[in-house]
Amino acid sequence: MPNFAAARQISPKRPRTVRAFNTRNLRVVGEGQTAKKRSPLVAKIIAAALTLAALIISPLLINTQLAVISYQIHDDQVQLAQIKEENQRVRSQVNSQSSPERVREAAMKNGYVPAGETGYVTLKTGKIEGGTPPTQAAEE
Repeated sequence: MPNFAAARQISPKRPRTVRAFNTRNLRVVGEGQTAKKRSPLVAKIIAAALTLAALIISPLLINTQLAVISYQIHDDQVQLAQIKEENQRVRSQVNSQSSPERVREAAMKNGYVPAGETGYVTLKTGKIEGGTPPTQAAEE
């Protein structure tokens, strides 16, 4: 039986060559590496703080906007009530001024006279039958 262990020791050793793809993965570990490892933690803390701030500030902004809108609605309701009041006042004035007695008085002041009796026009003859002219009614 041959002695393989002895043959191995006798064979000349070849120098090991470092392959190029292994050298790409090698890097120097220093202080810069520890700072890079901390930066994700700091980024997470900052992101959490910003999220918390947004969660606190957004309801405040929404409530403030709702309060502003509420005051605007209140002001509009007050203005609407005033306009309704004014409308009612104007309607009552129109109703009082449009009563038959007031209309008659205003017509007399402007020179109008009451109408006479109603007459009819006969189409065959083209004459007015019945009725009195307005001036005659005013003189009576």
